[in-house]
Amino acid sequence: MAFTKCRMLHKTPRARRRDANLARILDAAMELVAGGGLEALSMGRLAAAVDYTPGALYRYFPSKDALLAQLVAQVLEEVQGFLGRAEAALPPGAFPLTRVFALAQGYRDFARERPHGFGLLAMTMASPRVLLPGAADAAPVTAQVIATLELLAQALGDAEAQGQLEPGDVMERTLCLFATLQGLLMLHKQARVAPGVLALDRLVPAATRTLLLGWGAKPRAVTAALEKNERPGAHP
Repeated sequence: MAFTKCRMLHKTPRARRRDANLARILDAAMELVAGGGLEALSMGRLAAAVDYTPGALYRYFPSKDALLAQLVAQVLEEVQGFLGRAEAALPPGAFPLTRVFALAQGYRDFARERPHGFGLLAMTMASPRVLLPGAADAAPVTAQVIATLELLAQALGDAEAQGQLEPGDVMERTLCLFATLQGLLMLHKQARVAPGVLALDRLVPAATRTLLLGWGAKPRAVTAALEKNERPGAHP
């Protein structure tokens, strides 16, 4: 996950070299996690992977927690990109329920196209221990989590405001939908050996539909929203 070129513009050569080095370090850290889990990520292993001394690596990250925090925050930024593009692909004025389906599919696309990033999020969520005990490391990640869920919360809130859903706790609904999607998509390995049962491209919209119906959406409206999401060129 290299930094984009736009983030490298208008910087001094020294700053661009530092950004390039930082991107290489984060890419190597992701490879370590993808290959051996969170336990495989250590400053010593990472230093060896990028041909640095441990002391040189600490010039970029003061601790392993700081490294993990930036790695997770970067993945969450990437998730935001997938969700934003999924919603932007809909026609202007798309109904909120249509946006909900599009955002669910956007997260599905992220999981499929960025498996290492999805795996990192899955590992950090599943870990029984607090991975970022320090407030300085946890705060930026928390802010990115909130920003990541904002589009989904906005769509669900708009659906309620327009009478497509019964009144309810928007944040609770947002977390329930995200947790459902996360749980389903974590079955991707099992889906390879049971594609007929665990067809994730079918289960993601099906689970989204079930939740929306439970929150008071009309079956006909949900079906229409799903069809419009499958045909994004159609008018809402």
